[in-house]
Parts: sequence; C-alpha cells; structure tokens
Amino acid sequence: MTEEWTDPPESEGITRGPEEALEREVARSKALKVERLQLRDRVATLQKEVDRLTLENRRLKEIQGRTQGAAQTPPTPATPAAVPRPMVPRSWAWSLLLFNLLALGLLLILLLGR
Repeated sequence: MTEEWTDPPESEGITRGPEEALEREVARSKALKVERLQLRDRVATLQKEVDRLTLENRRLKEIQGRTQGAAQTPPTPATPAAVPRPMVPRSWAWSLLLFNLLALGLLLILLLGR
C-alpha cells in the first residue's frame, strides 16, 4: 500500500470531515464570544464616560446659571438708535415715482411742442 492520499483543497467546497468542521465551528464560536465580551466591556466603558460627562455638564450649567444670575443687569429701554428703521418709507418711493413721471411728461410736451 504505497498509494499516496492527497486531501482535496477546501477552496473547492469539499470539507475534510465532520471533525474539522466541528473544530472550525468551535473556533468561530470562541471568536464570537471573545468579540461579544470585548463589546460588552466597551459599552460599559462608554457608559461610564457618558455618566461622567453628564455630571460635568450639569455642574457647568449650574456654574453658568450662577454667573449669569449675578451678572444680569436690569433691562434698559430701547433707544431710537437701537431700533432699525427702513431707509425710505414706501409712500416716499411712490411720490418720487409720480414726480419723475410728471417731469418726464412735461419734458416730452415741451420737446414735441417746438
């Protein structure tokens, strides 16, 4: 019995046997368990970070509220310079347009009347 036995490569879709398939599944299962534990640790770490940042945010808001409360001055009445006004009222624009049309009409009458 000098025949050499060659195992077919797994890339062709042929498996070597149930033992190897079982070992592969066990290895895959272990890898998934390790990954799940790493993710659980990561979630716990991030939750602690969120809690810490939430506390710091509350503390800073309290400090900000105290400083704003102490620094607030009574409101002053609005001055006329603070209220923006339009450059030209609308009625002024219509009257200017009417004046220009009348002036143009007068000039046309004078030029055509000669």
